[in-house]
Amino acid sequence: MDGNAMANLHLALADGVLSSIEEKKTAKEIWDHLAKLYEAKSLHNKIFLKRKLYTLLMGESTSVTEHINTLNTLFSQLTSLSYKVESQERAELLLQSLPDSYDQLIINLTNNVSTDSLVFDDVAVAVLEEESRRKSKENRRENSQIEALTVMRGRSMEHGSSGSHKHGRSKSRSKKTFKCYHCGKKGHLKKDCWELKNSNPQGNVANT
Repeated sequence: MDGNAMANLHLALADGVLSSIEEKKTAKEIWDHLAKLYEAKSLHNKIFLKRKLYTLLMGESTSVTEHINTLNTLFSQLTSLSYKVESQERAELLLQSLPDSYDQLIINLTNNVSTDSLVFDDVAVAVLEEESRRKSKENRRENSQIEALTVMRGRSMEHGSSGSHKHGRSKSRSKKTFKCYHCGKKGHLKKDCWELKNSNPQGNVANT
């Protein structure tokens, strides 16, 4: 009977574990060794997961969904090791792991309910809604900045074009206001006056 039990244990164990029970003579010795080995491993894993859970902090750039998924994974792993975290404690762990920017939300949640009635799912929904509200506010702020920049650029282009038009009109106007002091006509200077040139015989000779 003991031989059959030992054979079944050998068949069920992986090759890496078989080397640790080669010297065991009875099924009980093998079982006690395996219990000691895996219970120690289980305790080590439990302590590691608990430490990770109770020191977990959410970064400012981390999404709330990602953070909640990490918490739920740790809760499930600890449950598989016979350590169940109740809903009240899960809610508290979620709140204490949030960054400082969520302080006002934490105050609002803890002031509106009694300390023993926090529910993890309700707290998770509130945190998700707060994240959504912040994203909407940030999007509105960015859109306002883009609109302001667009308006400023449009105004600067209008000023530039109106200034060039005014400059061109002033040049054309200055040309039209030239007045010849010989003939009294506008549009040219005395040195360019056609009548003055025709009335100057020396000029005609020189031209000839």
